Amino acid sequence: MARRSIEEIRRQELVEACLAVVAEEGHDAATTQRIAARAETSAGIVHHYFGDKASLLQAAMRAVRAPVAEAYRDRLTAGGIADGSGRAALSACIDAHLDPSILTVRRAAAWLQFTSRVAYVPDYARIHAAIRCRQIAALRRSLRGMSADPGAAPAVALRLAIAIDGFWAECATREGGLMPGEARAAIDAILSDSVL
Repeated sequence: MARRSIEEIRRQELVEACLAVVAEEGHDAATTQRIAARAETSAGIVHHYFGDKASLLQAAMRAVRAPVAEAYRDRLTAGGIADGSGRAALSACIDAHLDPSILTVRRAAAWLQFTSRVAYVPDYARIHAAIRCRQIAALRRSLRGMSADPGAAPAVALRLAIAIDGFWAECATREGGLMPGEARAAIDAILSDSVL
């Protein structure tokens, strides 16, 4: 494994500090000074690595859901699922989104802070759209061939994506987050209702 450069490490530290401020104090509290203090550095370092606060916030928004994509790829590889289709691929996708090590209250709270601004911040809208497109594409691909009605996959994929995002919001807003297995049981019910 290649060693990470000091620049990569510092950028990651700043992204993590930004996520912590956004999740714990809210988006409006994410000033350059507060983020820099959280990272135990100066505001000038934030500008050095990201240019401006908006670029750091965008990097942080992408970082919220990056572990989902990584976990999904790892699950596909571990399961030997080359084409990304079928029940095992669907489980890999859903499990990656709902993995308790990924879907934490803190991560969900940060995501909720960012997505609540999608209608007003074009850069957030663009990031959200890209993430949603990848999510829907993975769900649709996994659903391929699982229903007698080939036209059902797009609608089921959308229902699943909306449910997953709803559980992310619920995790962020409910005291203590989600109960273990709660989200997966509800997702399984959607799949059962979809006759897959």
